[in-house]
Amino acid sequence: MPRADPDSESEDNPRRVLDTDGDFTLLGADPSFTFKLHNFRPMVEDGNGNMVPLRGVIAPRPVPSPAVVQRVRAAMGSGTNGVWVGTVFTPPAGESPTTVFAPRNINTSAPPGTMPRIVLRRRNVPQVGGLKTMLMYTDGSCLDNGAADARAGWAFIYKQGPGGVCSGILERKGPDNELHRATSNRAELRAAIAALEFRAWWGEGWERIVLAADSEYVVYGATAWLRSWAARGWRTSGGSPVQNRDLWERLSERMGMCVDSGCEVSFWRIPRAWNAEADQAAKAAAAKDDGSFVDYTTQNGILT
Repeated sequence: MPRADPDSESEDNPRRVLDTDGDFTLLGADPSFTFKLHNFRPMVEDGNGNMVPLRGVIAPRPVPSPAVVQRVRAAMGSGTNGVWVGTVFTPPAGESPTTVFAPRNINTSAPPGTMPRIVLRRRNVPQVGGLKTMLMYTDGSCLDNGAADARAGWAFIYKQGPGGVCSGILERKGPDNELHRATSNRAELRAAIAALEFRAWWGEGWERIVLAADSEYVVYGATAWLRSWAARGWRTSGGSPVQNRDLWERLSERMGMCVDSGCEVSFWRIPRAWNAEADQAAKAAAAKDDGSFVDYTTQNGILT
């Protein structure tokens, strides 16, 4: 018999991560009851006292095993000095993102039945991790970098096909509610945050998210420098205040949310040539920057 392709994942047998789209029950509930997620329409009170449908998405959070959380906590710095750090993704020698990861369909009960993601190829599982690992490309761009009127944008890619490229204009006001000048470093850092804020990825069952970026500032900062800065009271080795502290703290916070859900966040520094699509999207977003996006946002700032 011919040997099966170890990387075979045909459309007839899409990969299963974790289905959180269907009905579910609460263990030990008395009396027993079932949540019907597809028919669940929660109501909230608006500012005028009217009951209106909740805008947004309610995502159930799978409860990871204590052993998984403990492993992820240790890998990502255990929250020492009040920050979380990402791990370094080390691919097999000579491999690129397209040879380590591939677009695949993931099973889900919601129509149309599958969802596309960029996932670890089966043949790489023994070398660099488990099947429940997905990749996103991130990048930032700043036009007239360093100028007072610089314009910047960010982008990330989480799937191939329509809707897979998300981008936005870099806000003038950060999560600390202070105004900040646009820079390429800030835009690239914002892209990583946007990727983690876009969805509750652990709700899909992912145990590791790999962010591929061509920015040394983001990758080394998130995996090493962040820990040192926090230990020195947010000072650099030269004693200067850390730039973009508001975004670094935001990234740490988002990584911590992943940790609590048993989802590791890794960073992979890739050559710029391997990040061309995210780079193009970030530049296009920066070109649309007219200064109207002032306040820090999450999904509301995404361009379509």
